[in-house]
Amino acid sequence: MMFEDDRTSVPRAYTALPDSPDHPDPVEDLKRSIEWCHAQSDGNLRAIGIQIGSRFDLKDEPLIEALVRRGATVYPDSRGKVARLPAGPVLAYRPLPQTLWQIEDHRGPSAIAAVGITGPSHFRHAFTPTKSVGAQPWVSAYNPKHLGGPVIEAKTPVVSDPVIWEALKTFTNMINSSTGLSHSSDRSSVTEGLTKLKADGHNFSPDDLLAGALRLNWKGSAAVELRELALEINAGKQKRFRKMLRPDIVEIWRAEANSATPFDH
Repeated sequence: MMFEDDRTSVPRAYTALPDSPDHPDPVEDLKRSIEWCHAQSDGNLRAIGIQIGSRFDLKDEPLIEALVRRGATVYPDSRGKVARLPAGPVLAYRPLPQTLWQIEDHRGPSAIAAVGITGPSHFRHAFTPTKSVGAQPWVSAYNPKHLGGPVIEAKTPVVSDPVIWEALKTFTNMINSSTGLSHSSDRSSVTEGLTKLKADGHNFSPDDLLAGALRLNWKGSAAVELRELALEINAGKQKRFRKMLRPDIVEIWRAEANSATPFDH
């Protein structure tokens, strides 16, 4: 993404919440996560930050309380927002997907361990028209180390349609990383591109676009904006845009997809 330091190679790891009664003790998963953060901090527990919804959550986890007593710093949410994070490893305790996207807005942490996340298997019995995929886009984007709980499948390739992938690379090169899709011209170009792709028979998954954007080093908030825009377009909402792309842009993306190395993403 334009003007943005590459954060895609930052070490990441996760444990998933149990999705069946026979899952082993999740306390062991938390122990492994703390040990992983300890290793990422070169043995300096004071360098570890604990991202948590509220300080009141600490009383439910003696292991995290012990980690704080030994020097780790707690970074609770501020009115539901991840306000700040340290430059060292971050242990995110039971983050919701939207919390993970916020964490990926912060460019400082040297490593991220997400403890107790969810994936598609956690929602397989949900009676909803569209089942949640939980944090799967984050897993697909970064391929974090699995430390415990059920494995969350990372989609490969992240975006199945290579033409969509080429479009996403074009969007990445166009957008200013400091503003994401909040800048009117950037949003208009992406809206135009997605609208043309859909009109030409290239369907896209908003969750896969989110994962692809993260893979291409978008900030979390910008990737979420892309997902929300894609959801609106898929729902049939007529989005206005100024014609800023070449008339044959979809053909260009198709040609680039045909000449690309298979599964280069």
